[in-house]
Amino acid sequence: MDYQRLCLLIVLVCLVGAHAITDEMPTFQGVCQLQGDWCTTRCQLAGGRDGLCNKVGLCICRPL
Repeated sequence: MDYQRLCLLIVLVCLVGAHAITDEMPTFQGVCQLQGDWCTTRCQLAGGRDGLCNKVGLCICRPL
């Protein structure tokens, strides 16, 4: 169980580091239609501050 958490943490750190290198915030499709604030949650997991849904229903992340 501890090894799974450690592996998950390592993968998450690598993804955030790789994302920081590209310096481009991601966009997500399909989360704006879900109940709750999944846009902000997905953006925070991707290393951003929060997310906003635009008129088209596309979640746009804002950088830290």
